[in-house]
Amino acid sequence: MVSNNIHAERRTLASIDFVAEELGLGIKCCEVALSSASAATWDRKIKNAQRAHDIAQRFVHRFRLSGREAQRINQRITHLRTLLEELK
Repeated sequence: MVSNNIHAERRTLASIDFVAEELGLGIKCCEVALSSASAATWDRKIKNAQRAHDIAQRFVHRFRLSGREAQRINQRITHLRTLLEELK
């Protein structure tokens, strides 16, 4: 039973890390778009950032997050959302 709990906890932590990584990639895409002079790069990076935001929003509600994890994820979601609004 303890072994199953450890495996479930590891999967949850890996999933939370996946969501955080997606958000980080989305933020990076926005930063690249903001610094790009190319319209094609701008459009592609915005689409990638929006996709990362959508993925994070879809998966984040599936996990129970500790206070610190929830704060970290929510800060990244807010930051990405702000950047996406700036790019519209």
